[in-house]
Amino acid sequence: MTKRVLVISCMLLLSGKIQAQSAEKAELRTTNFSRADTVQAVQRIFSKHRAGGWIWTTAGAILAGRVASAAISNSSDPLPTPASQTITGLVVGGGVPAGIGISKLVRFSNAKEEQVLSLYQNTGVLPRYISKRLKTKHFKS
Repeated sequence: MTKRVLVISCMLLLSGKIQAQSAEKAELRTTNFSRADTVQAVQRIFSKHRAGGWIWTTAGAILAGRVASAAISNSSDPLPTPASQTITGLVVGGGVPAGIGISKLVRFSNAKEEQVLSLYQNTGVLPRYISKRLKTKHFKS
């Protein structure tokens, strides 16, 4: 059975047309719009990612609080939860979302936004991690 699945998977993979992504598409996005439109789109990207960072961080804090409160309330049970399970729950339930949120807040901070915008104003070039995120929806009002 496993051999059949592997053979079918390989046949499907090899039958399709595979192409590498080109870097030209990322550069074409900003050439269709004015500099003011691009600046506004970059500001929207940073704003949305900062908001997402706060949401992830808050969700992580709430989940960590729920796990901690559940661990505290279960301490009176005859069979208490082992500490390793509580710590794992805190890390997975709260730490991972909070870590994602904090990394978004750091990567899309106001200081980074100012740095990217000044670079774009001076050279007309956007960093790769911003240019690959630019989509036409960011240019719309």
